[in-house]
Amino acid sequence: MKITAMDITNKEFKKVFRGYSAEEVDEFLDKIAEDYEALYKENSSMKEKVTSLTDKVEHYAKMETTIQNTLVLAQNAAEQSKSIAQKEADLIIKNANESAQRILDKAHNDVMKINDDYEQLKQEFVKFRAKFKNFMNTQVEMFNSLEKDFIKNYNIGSTVEDTIKEKDIDLEDSFNAEPGKEKNFKVKSINDEDLTEDNLSEIKNFFVKGD
Repeated sequence: MKITAMDITNKEFKKVFRGYSAEEVDEFLDKIAEDYEALYKENSSMKEKVTSLTDKVEHYAKMETTIQNTLVLAQNAAEQSKSIAQKEADLIIKNANESAQRILDKAHNDVMKINDDYEQLKQEFVKFRAKFKNFMNTQVEMFNSLEKDFIKNYNIGSTVEDTIKEKDIDLEDSFNAEPGKEKNFKVKSINDEDLTEDNLSEIKNFFVKGD
């Protein structure tokens, strides 16, 4: 049981012979009661302050725990974001590499196709040149044969080639001669050197226009 200042003030002692002075004892008890009351109040105040400080410490401790947890969560979130960003970057790089490889493969295939088409066109050109050469030679032979038959049947002394020995005139120039002038023809065999690319281009254009 705690002793209060009131207990000290109301405390009564037994009176004995030759004992202490009652007034002095009472005065001393009053002094003790006052001091005890002051100490009690001070102690109570200190307890309240300690309680308040304890509450604050607990509050700050909770805040520290919360901050630490928040920092841990933030760190984990940052690591997750970094990991996700790295995965997305790797995926973007992978897709870019795959797209670039597809473009390169398509370009390579296009180049191969162009080369194949070019080779095929060259082969077709060679075939066309050979066929056209044979066609022209056949026409020349047929023309020479007709000329010989004409000379034989009509008893002409000279051939067309003899007539135009002094002046060599191409078929195109003869056809383009002015009206009234003599049109002389010279037909000869077609050789490979006569079939240049320019000449063949003109021949092709002529047939295309004719179509």
